[in-house]
Amino acid sequence: MNVFALISLVAFMVCFFLGNFIYHKNPKSRLNTIIALTCIFVGFLAFIEFEYRHAETFQTAFFWLKISTLWPIVPSLLLHVSLIFTKSSYLKNKLTYLLIYLPGIAISAVGLTTDLLISGASKEYWGWTYIVPADATLYNIMSLWTVVAVVLAGGICFAYYLKSYDLKKKQAKYILAGLYIPFFISLATDFMLPIVFLRVPELTMTTMTMGITLMSYGIWKYKFPALTPAIAADSIVSIMSNFFFLLDDDMRIVKVNQATMDLLGVADSELVDKPLNTVFAEDQKPLFKENPFNGDKKSITNIETMFKAKNGHLIPVFLSLSQIEIDNSQTLGIVCIGNDITDIKLAENKIKASLEEKGLLLQEIHHRVKNNLQIISSLLSLQSKYVKDKEDLELFRERQSRVRSMAFIHEQLYQSSDFTNIEFGAYVENLINYLSYSYSIDPSYINFKLDIDDVSLDINTAIPCGLIINELVTNSLKYAFPANYCKSQDNTTNLNEIYVYLHSYKKDKFILIISDNGVGLPEDINYKNNGTLGLLLVNSLVDQLDGTIELDRTNGTKFKLIFNKLEY
Repeated sequence: MNVFALISLVAFMVCFFLGNFIYHKNPKSRLNTIIALTCIFVGFLAFIEFEYRHAETFQTAFFWLKISTLWPIVPSLLLHVSLIFTKSSYLKNKLTYLLIYLPGIAISAVGLTTDLLISGASKEYWGWTYIVPADATLYNIMSLWTVVAVVLAGGICFAYYLKSYDLKKKQAKYILAGLYIPFFISLATDFMLPIVFLRVPELTMTTMTMGITLMSYGIWKYKFPALTPAIAADSIVSIMSNFFFLLDDDMRIVKVNQATMDLLGVADSELVDKPLNTVFAEDQKPLFKENPFNGDKKSITNIETMFKAKNGHLIPVFLSLSQIEIDNSQTLGIVCIGNDITDIKLAENKIKASLEEKGLLLQEIHHRVKNNLQIISSLLSLQSKYVKDKEDLELFRERQSRVRSMAFIHEQLYQSSDFTNIEFGAYVENLINYLSYSYSIDPSYINFKLDIDDVSLDINTAIPCGLIINELVTNSLKYAFPANYCKSQDNTTNLNEIYVYLHSYKKDKFILIISDNGVGLPEDINYKNNGTLGLLLVNSLVDQLDGTIELDRTNGTKFKLIFNKLEY
């Protein structure tokens, strides 16, 4: 027997088995019924394909080929499956059925009674196959109908897939696969390749069998439990720990659950047929005299409010109200579900009180640290007045600037509402102003250029970064510009400049550049190993920030640092 004919026979048997299987799983389901009919019809066409492929004579093959012109009804069935599966409202209109099936039936009728769809039979290595007539108008119409119907069916299912959840979403995935896998394969073998006069065995029936298998599997595997929505709803409402109100359109209570009665300390009869606002605190009642949706079709409204129990106790609650609609237009009632949030409110108040207490404590700590550092700075300043040696005096000044750089950070922290982070741009400006004053810098002689990003650094990063800026700017002020260095040609405008740049760099990284256009760092100084105490401190602080530092001696001195935002 021809192996290709045998494949068609297997497809026939599989389709008939699937049709019976899916139907008997749920005979009352319209979806199962239409899928079963599709299985049987495709199986019938697969049997016809088997017959004409292994036919002995031309007449026999052509007879079966003419019957195969019933194929255009298959896209109609697939479109019908998609509409039932997605519960389309179009099926309520009888005209929809006419639009679904009329094209397929009409094309099949013309194909059966004329030679406009199949004009003959041709013997190929896989058996007999059809010959497209010279005037391929009807054949092209059939092809177009197949493409339109399958694409439309797939589009409907895909839209349903995007907005559905859980079991329905999984079913939609299998139905989509069952529609599109056969479609693309048969589009290639039955339509595209014959156009370029390249004939291959038609795989439509085989791939349709695969597609129907996927659909049947999805419907069977992800079937819904056999219980009614009413039974499920009653069971859920009765055992749920949330309180529950079912309201009519006039905001009167129709049903409550046990959790509601326990919360309010009332019986069912004391609530049913009463306005919903009777359970609220006095100042909240006006909010619930009327329907809170006010014609708005918004599906859910969330409200935080206050209940009043039978004993007069006020209970903070969080409500979710959802409308029950008929045909997405008329409101039938409202479902109100919520939680007692008394414990949450108590915890919230404790947290707020604790945060306020800790905020005040942190503010006081930063204030005292700042004051202590200020005292140290003042003591150093007083002590320096008795130092006569210039080198010793410079050491006092350096220590004082380091202390002040840390004091500025704590000063900003206690003045801010955020006690863990500081706006670093403002900090750098304060530090530069202090250093300029400390070294008696004439603004006409040295110009500061600041380019600071709007970054916020925590104290763990800000202190080492501030000390680095202090050390490098201090070095520039002390050594970069000797007397009368780098004046302009007219000897009136100074070109000396110190540049400070800080910007975000990639994720949780920063780039810091401090440069001057002065005389430059001497070549014999190795800033990483045997430099000054200030440079050794800078390298230590860079390591603390898990960063890197580079030196560029071109046109003065330029330090470039890349460091991380520290996490503790």
